[in-house]
Amino acid sequence: MPTPKKAVLTNELSTLFEKSTIAILTEYRGMRVSEITNLRRKLLPTGTEYHVSKNTLSRRAVKGLGWEGLDSVLTGPSAIAFVGSDLVKGVKELLNFQKDSKVFKIKVGILGGKVIEAAKLEELTKLPTKEVLIAQLMGSLNAPASNLVSVLSQPPQQLVNAMSGVPRNLVNVLNQRKLQLEEQN
Repeated sequence: MPTPKKAVLTNELSTLFEKSTIAILTEYRGMRVSEITNLRRKLLPTGTEYHVSKNTLSRRAVKGLGWEGLDSVLTGPSAIAFVGSDLVKGVKELLNFQKDSKVFKIKVGILGGKVIEAAKLEELTKLPTKEVLIAQLMGSLNAPASNLVSVLSQPPQQLVNAMSGVPRNLVNVLNQRKLQLEEQN
């Protein structure tokens, strides 16, 4: 029977797993507290929280969500990065930190209860950012209206162009006729 404190921690972990876009399990063995603090500072602007947690509590949290088959990845000293709404920025920051660190290692990612190998996480960073996706969506939604305005404005524009050419052509024709008459006289 878990103690009340452990039950609260398990509920907090369940909430973090549930609300995160992706959870990334890392190995932090050999890292100093200052390095972990530095990592947390780097992750903060991306909406990512980094928590060191006991594997037993993490196992209980994911079981409470109905996620199965994660016992094999929740071994050894583990810390979990809970990536918020911007998946690309959070994962990129973790991968960059891993490149710079000699001891920090990404084990796996957990996306909706499914395990994603560490090598596949880099593919996620190639996705467009949230801002780019929103801009593309807005452009797609705006395109039909812009095209409609363009199509509807064409006949009046063509009429204006034709009408603006008439006086010039008429003046040219009259000037040529005048020259012909003057030559005849």
